[in-house]
Amino acid sequence: MSTIIVQLQGGLVQDVFLRGTGKPTKYITIDEDFEGADPDDITSVFYFRCASGRSLHEAVCGCHKISPLPKGSDVDKMVKAYLNK
Repeated sequence: MSTIIVQLQGGLVQDVFLRGTGKPTKYITIDEDFEGADPDDITSVFYFRCASGRSLHEAVCGCHKISPLPKGSDVDKMVKAYLNK
């Protein structure tokens, strides 16, 4: 099973990744704009940069089930129009 990861900053999608193989059944959001979030909802990791040493990276993360796109919905129509350009 694979998982889609959606990276957000400032309410905008910055990148979309696919982890694993097979049909994805869930997606994880990584929201780097977490001002006002409950501190318990913030995930923190340390990583190393060559010149500057250790850095802290924080984000609000969530796991969500992938829903089928409802046929005839506004989004469905938009996708069809985009693909038929």
